[in-house]
Amino acid sequence: MVARTYVGLGPREVAVKRFDGLAPHVLKMLEIQADCVPMSPDDMAMGIALDSLETAAFHFTRRRNFYFQLERPAYRANNGWLRDPVAAAGAFDALVPYAADLRQLQSPCRPFGADYMALAIAMEGLDTASFHFTREARFFGATSDSSGPLRPTLRSA
Repeated sequence: MVARTYVGLGPREVAVKRFDGLAPHVLKMLEIQADCVPMSPDDMAMGIALDSLETAAFHFTRRRNFYFQLERPAYRANNGWLRDPVAAAGAFDALVPYAADLRQLQSPCRPFGADYMALAIAMEGLDTASFHFTREARFFGATSDSSGPLRPTLRSA
């Protein structure tokens, strides 16, 4: 039997650096949100993804509004490209590294412990936003197993 020690993200100072490293992903999400009409369901869906990351950051760092210094770009009146699920899937494909970074942050945390679940909040927020736009459940989840594809995706279309 192998014993494993779960250390979480370590001291608060280390957690701050880890969450600072997620800032480029936050900027991508803010860019997507800038194409949404303010206070619309689309805007709120992206807000869920951003707020859930803020919640996870607060759990580890105890800093409210962790990403306050990152300003949301001004609303860009667009032609509703996010309403097209395939175009939206392309936008969320750009966030696949963010989902991978969240999973990596979870790896040193005790499964289903408080730290793990705090990061799961951020992952679920991202999944919620992606589902709103793409209607693809578990957009960032596995799309196949060792026996082949489980389901078709917008990305494979």
